[in-house]
Amino acid sequence: MTKCIYCGFCQEACPVDAIVETNNAEFSTETREELLYNKEKLLANGDRAEAEIAANLHGSFL
Repeated sequence: MTKCIYCGFCQEACPVDAIVETNNAEFSTETREELLYNKEKLLANGDRAEAEIAANLHGSFL
């Protein structure tokens, strides 16, 4: 997450809609390690924001 510049190119290039950008850009953490996402953490994020993700699949994220 620390190298993302929010350009949206990865979202456009993903052939299976696995990458979706949202308006949430607040990623404050106590340590840099907390910004590393494993599969479980990514799935938990998806479950929390499922409605927003579905809306973003059909329109612009901004």
